[in-house]
Amino acid sequence: MSGPALARAEALVAERLGHDPALVQHSARTAQRAAELCRRIPASRDVVVAAWLHDIGYSPSLRRTGFHPLDGALYLMGQGWPDRVVRLVAHHSYAALEAPFYGVAHHLGVIEMVPGRDADILISADLVSGSGDPAPPVEARIEEMRQADRELGLVPVEVCEERYSALREAHLRVKALLA
Repeated sequence: MSGPALARAEALVAERLGHDPALVQHSARTAQRAAELCRRIPASRDVVVAAWLHDIGYSPSLRRTGFHPLDGALYLMGQGWPDRVVRLVAHHSYAALEAPFYGVAHHLGVIEMVPGRDADILISADLVSGSGDPAPPVEARIEEMRQADRELGLVPVEVCEERYSALREAHLRVKALLA
């Protein structure tokens, strides 16, 4: 997949996340995997654009709330990105489960989720696109998330485990569509 929106997304990631080459690599891998999935599973082109941009909120220059899915979505909204891209970024990886513990549940809640296949493809692509070479398997990636969540200590363990379970289920739904 190619086009002006994808080129714009790639350039924005390089500009805003260039300070962190591993994060740029992760974004590129996530977009590549989303594109591969979208070739095999009917989905919106916006999924691949959102895959490029899903972690843009980690850019220090875009930090407004400290919750990267919302920070990224707010920035993209202000820059006129398509609504579906903004919504996918805002809610990627079940962000709504964590938002209350960052004090941003209300703010995230005014951005409607994208349910179903598009969200699942973004989740699956993100899960299989960890940093390093080769990218870690899904369970290793979830273990990395678990460790980071423990270190941060903001989100209760049971909420984290609910999120990890939801991520696995989304990934399995995508795998089932590929079968």
